[in-house]
Amino acid sequence: MVVEYRPGEAVLELQPFDDVTGEWPDSYSMLDTGVEIAVAASGQDAVTAVAQAAGKAGLLDATHVGVADSAPQDVKQDFALRRIRRLFQPAADYRQLPLSEVLGQVTENQWLSAYLDMVVGMVGQDVAPDVVPDAAALGVAAWCWRNNTAVEAHHLETDVLMARVNMAVTHVTLEHVCPIEGIDWDGIESALMDPRWALPDGTEIQPLFEDGWAEVASTVCAELQRWRQIDHDILGPETTLMLMTIGGSTSYTDSWWGQGRWHSICQHIVQDALAAGLTLPYPYNVRGANAFVADLERPDLVPDNVLGWFIDLPGTTADGPRGLRFNTVTRPLQRCWDPYWLTDIRL
Repeated sequence: MVVEYRPGEAVLELQPFDDVTGEWPDSYSMLDTGVEIAVAASGQDAVTAVAQAAGKAGLLDATHVGVADSAPQDVKQDFALRRIRRLFQPAADYRQLPLSEVLGQVTENQWLSAYLDMVVGMVGQDVAPDVVPDAAALGVAAWCWRNNTAVEAHHLETDVLMARVNMAVTHVTLEHVCPIEGIDWDGIESALMDPRWALPDGTEIQPLFEDGWAEVASTVCAELQRWRQIDHDILGPETTLMLMTIGGSTSYTDSWWGQGRWHSICQHIVQDALAAGLTLPYPYNVRGANAFVADLERPDLVPDNVLGWFIDLPGTTADGPRGLRFNTVTRPLQRCWDPYWLTDIRL
């Protein structure tokens, strides 16, 4: 994209990129249309304005990109191979081994190979291999807590309570993900297994699972320890972060708190509800939509009736409007790499 700051007008403008000179044949534009951001406010207000606009445009999340359908098949295959090289070359550098040897070890590890087939090759096949710490934290929460463990088998009393615990897991994980040092697996395990670990209202989390906590704890620890070993012995911090970024950028997490588009998702759902004539839940029927969206920045702090309303809008039909659970606005924005020059040559 092209970034232009006009201080005289107090405007930051993000514009689509067009490789008019042909110097960047592997490039694609992160934007389809321009985004103009007023930054007249100073300090944190200006930072918030830029973050919200960038988040709405999908610039704070992992990039979802595919090759245009019109591209030749061998070009699509080359794009996929370059993605694999981007993923595992840092691991080869970390291990000081040839890339081919590292790939061989990855293939030989049955569990890691299965993760690559399922998460990287299928549900996350369009996610670019980059390090996005927030998305990596979601990946850890999704694949070391909610999936591949006994958590779902011991589902809590309500979906609202499950959502609160998911957010608590994400909070913990965010504190232990560093874009330079990587993921502190021991720190995450210690925090999740701490008997004092609690929701913001002070409710301790372990007792919520009652007799099921022992199985939850053993399976969660097993996943965290497995990833810690793979991180240390095979992949290194950068490749592990990229794999977790992909894991936190699939349909499993596209409606989870913690992503860069969260503010715009909340805004869209609330505006849809109002347009359909729904009444906001108390106290926001009095305080208003702006206050509601602002408080949803921390959905773990709003009351149960408010969070439940937001997850599944009450009294609606199959035609909508829809709450967080089924709203299409949660789907990630898609970029497209279109090597049109190759298509023209081969025609």
